Amino acid sequence: MKWLSLLSLNFRLAEHVVIDNNSNTSLEQIFSLAVNDYEKNTPSSRLDPKLSYMITEMFPQIKKSKVFCQKTGKKSQSFRCSVESSTCNIAVVEFNNLEKWKPHDWFVLNKLDDKIVFGHFFMETFNDNKTVMELSLSKAGQISISIADVHINLSEYYIPTKIQYTARSLPAIFRCTKLIKHCHGYEIKTNDDLKFSTSFSCSKEVCKVGTNSMNVIRSVSCTHFLPLRSSICRKCSNFIQNRKQTLQKHENKENICINSKVSKEEIKQFIKSIAPNLHENQLTLILSQIVASNTKSKTSVRWDKDVICMALVLFNRNPAAYRDMTLNKWLHLPSEQMLKIYKNAVRQGPGIIPEMMLWMANEGKRQIKLDEGYYGGLILDEMAIQEDLQLVNTKECSALFGLSDSGNDVQMMTALNEGKLQSHIANHVQQYVFNGLTGFRWPFANFPNTQASPSEIFVTSWMCIDELYRWGFRPIYCCMDGSANNRAFLKMHFPDGNSLCTNMIAKCFKYPGRKIVLFMDPCHLLKKIRNSILSSGFLESHQRLLTINESKMWIDAYNWDRTTNSFHIHHKLSEEHIFPSNAQKMRNKLAFDVLDSEMLNLMQQYTSSLNAACQEEMKGVLQFLQHTSFLVSFFKDFRPVKDINDERLRLFSEAYNWFKSWEKSNVGSTDDEHKRYKTLMTMETREDLDFLYLGFMSLTHIMITELKSELTPARINSDIVENIFCQERSLYHGANTNPNYNEYRTGINSIILGQATTSRKSNAGGVKAEPFALGPPPKKMHFLI
Repeated sequence: MKWLSLLSLNFRLAEHVVIDNNSNTSLEQIFSLAVNDYEKNTPSSRLDPKLSYMITEMFPQIKKSKVFCQKTGKKSQSFRCSVESSTCNIAVVEFNNLEKWKPHDWFVLNKLDDKIVFGHFFMETFNDNKTVMELSLSKAGQISISIADVHINLSEYYIPTKIQYTARSLPAIFRCTKLIKHCHGYEIKTNDDLKFSTSFSCSKEVCKVGTNSMNVIRSVSCTHFLPLRSSICRKCSNFIQNRKQTLQKHENKENICINSKVSKEEIKQFIKSIAPNLHENQLTLILSQIVASNTKSKTSVRWDKDVICMALVLFNRNPAAYRDMTLNKWLHLPSEQMLKIYKNAVRQGPGIIPEMMLWMANEGKRQIKLDEGYYGGLILDEMAIQEDLQLVNTKECSALFGLSDSGNDVQMMTALNEGKLQSHIANHVQQYVFNGLTGFRWPFANFPNTQASPSEIFVTSWMCIDELYRWGFRPIYCCMDGSANNRAFLKMHFPDGNSLCTNMIAKCFKYPGRKIVLFMDPCHLLKKIRNSILSSGFLESHQRLLTINESKMWIDAYNWDRTTNSFHIHHKLSEEHIFPSNAQKMRNKLAFDVLDSEMLNLMQQYTSSLNAACQEEMKGVLQFLQHTSFLVSFFKDFRPVKDINDERLRLFSEAYNWFKSWEKSNVGSTDDEHKRYKTLMTMETREDLDFLYLGFMSLTHIMITELKSELTPARINSDIVENIFCQERSLYHGANTNPNYNEYRTGINSIILGQATTSRKSNAGGVKAEPFALGPPPKKMHFLI
């Protein structure tokens, strides 16, 4: 059998060939040397083509050249081998000493009494995950190699399955493993190649080899290793060939004349001639209607990707209206089942999902035009959900959703802390959103939990930061609301209590070179300031008595404006602003209207109508509103800060110093500590103000001096997370103020496809995301929506 001769020859070559560094040796000479005194019956005059490939793989230092061969008298392809000469040594190596013979790039995975397993990482990484090749050597001399739990048939690489461990055979077996290469899959080079990725029988991944990276498609049944002299494995090759044939059939159908007389391109030109001012999207929609109306079967229509994106937006917003539009024949549009397949191309779940990160990376490449758009912040917030377990059945498997799941690290940490491993039903969900400096935003991860503790937030936040770095995004700040757990999480980064001395800049514990600025959400801080005013007064229900203002002043100014002026000075002010309910206290707009420049103008007009004594009492209120109105206008301002000497930064410092002076003025008071505490805003509010000021100033300094970029104050908030929560509660699950986790996770794709992912504002307008899989979807796939 020919492969048996090659198998013996291959290992004999790796084991015995010793070539002088300065000599030129032809393949014929190597072949003769390898079979010398080993297999007399093998003809040395005929050289198998695969042997040349084996030599170049096992001896990577060899250089190809054309030289004159003394034996044949002709020029032939030769190899300059830089393998150092060594004396012949066939000493037997004991099994216990095998570990000493491993090369420097191999390591020991497992060592037993009768077997030792060596590991070797391939140079390639897929989504920043490395694949390890396992070489198992038994005490009896048996050899086995596996990759990703897939055992390799060694006969395909002409490697023996059993050897004797000697000083020559051990280096030879490690050298023979260089013949085994990792499958890269099929590289995506053009937009047409993206059509191959629409099948659920493949996965889109980012393959990196050294500093080079490429988007590839791999079959779900990829063997992970390549046959000899191949660039793609059989499974991936068969998958790509089948997809090409299928897509070619669809393209041939589209190119067929619509009514055997007029082609698709001719109709397009005719429409342009009679309506030259039509937008390209309108032209695409009209053409799709003509094609669909002339197709016998609706399932055979190949929809344009722009039509699919438009249909997805309509379907996500109002499925009932979409159904009426199609059933009443107003428009020919893709079926609801097809749209569900496209919408659920990425299956959402707890934690960080690779397909979700790949979708985010693809949309980033499509929408982010500047490199600075990859810099941004990590926005986190928590939402209450319904305690409920849901069993979801799909064609492939069944899954249970609703249990607390913040990752394996958090689970192990909790088990070590509590001394037992148990599961809990989640009643909250922690949402993480990347907010780019140029407006790109993406909700990339969520974790169901039982109201996450500071330690859980710490682990999951840095896990998300590491994952963003792996996919090319650069989070440089972290913004959160001022809840007790979030404040404790922030202080965990400064164990010495010097958070203010370090200007709120924390370093990654794994990669100290990565810096991140931590601060509180400015909108949440302004709501806290407003709440301090509402709780100030002389009534029993009031919890505070601020030294410069009380809620009665706002009530009196509001009543004076309504009773005195027919045209109200502050026309936005209403009962909801002055007497808000618990739900209304969470609305940013109501808090802004009570603290902005309009309120300052109203208070000035009201003060002018009072006597001299009352006007003296109102001075503190006017100073207070003067600084709060600036905070409101500054953090709603879309004009970027481009200079460290910007006038707005100076006014921000003045406002911060005024609040600090108010705090210091009460320190010297003769009242007891409890009374002094009641005359100020809450300690949490004052501390959040410190965090916001120092953090924002540090972020501005980093952006202007280090990144040479600019910062838009209106984008530095957590409104985008609140917007997601509002859509989860009302838009996609009916009037459900408390959805369960299964409803929450299924709504994420609808939110991404329905809202803008790039905008000038924090939560409106801009370019929408495209579906993760655009192209002909696979048939007979069933999903629960």
